[in-house]
Amino acid sequence: MALITKAIKGTKDVLPKDVHKNQYIEATALDIASKFGYKEIRTPVFEHTELFQRGVGDTTDVVQKEMYTFDDKGGRSITLRPEGTAGAVRSYLENGLCNEALPQKVCYLISCYRYEKPQAGRLREFHQFGVECFGSASPLADAEIIALAKSLFDTLGVKDLSLEINSIGCPTCRAEYHKALKEYFSSRKDELCNTCKSRLDRNPMRILDCKSPICHEIAEGAPVVIDYLCDECKEHFENVQKYLKAQNIEYTINPQIVRGLLTIIPKRYLNLFQTQSVRRALFAAAADTTVLLKSLAVSTHRHSALLWELKGLCFLWKLRAANFLRLKSLIYSLLLLAKKRRLRLLKLQRI
Repeated sequence: MALITKAIKGTKDVLPKDVHKNQYIEATALDIASKFGYKEIRTPVFEHTELFQRGVGDTTDVVQKEMYTFDDKGGRSITLRPEGTAGAVRSYLENGLCNEALPQKVCYLISCYRYEKPQAGRLREFHQFGVECFGSASPLADAEIIALAKSLFDTLGVKDLSLEINSIGCPTCRAEYHKALKEYFSSRKDELCNTCKSRLDRNPMRILDCKSPICHEIAEGAPVVIDYLCDECKEHFENVQKYLKAQNIEYTINPQIVRGLLTIIPKRYLNLFQTQSVRRALFAAAADTTVLLKSLAVSTHRHSALLWELKGLCFLWKLRAANFLRLKSLIYSLLLLAKKRRLRLLKLQRI
């Protein structure tokens, strides 16, 4: 009986006194996205498991440890979505949006589910805002998405932000980087944790993101990916920087960024807008996930994406929301007073 009146571990109720914060942030996010030409898309909360295995990457923690997967009554393997990109890509291909005018720009507000250890700022059910730009190979698409994120944070009044960017190259030049990483980590293989030992052959870049103190210390001396970029990737990354400067968006290049790296990302990983004002520093990330499209379709469609969780935004916006609510309450009171006076005048006129 006690379980009936207790929320499942890793979930959280949003009470009436707090729901306005979510509503304001969600409305603001959709409004900013629409000004940049992004239209809302809504996809199912569950998909075929194979979509996430191929789309997110079978070597990621999301697929290996964190997905809510079950068999339905028809014996099909179904998974609650752990993120929004894979479902948006599936919808883009299935509904023939790739045959319409490109680029196709969509955005979404969704709930996601990951079975991981609940902690501050991280729940098993969380809400995510994301934008996806399909069909553009231009670095302008990346710069636009970063500008969109900055515009949203500025509108919400978030301060003390920093932007760090990095490139992890395309599959061709990254293959050379993988060789260098394997050679480096193989010389210290006995010191790696068991998880990283298994990653060495499958995806050595995942070792760079290991949370083990020993592995982290070893990774600090590893080769950096930007030293292995091909001419095309190097030019693309330089153009992204040029367009950011043109918009007066300050940034720093951090070649160590691989946090949360997905195996589907072939070109860039952009770690967006960190702040020290909350416990969880990572708020937004953008990436080119063209390989996901290529793995699900015969033809290749260029794709850039941006996503972040709303919980951190709610925390940062708390003070600004309080001021907004006071103003909203005042306006509401004035309108109510005017309505009462109008009713009194109508009664007097009838008399």
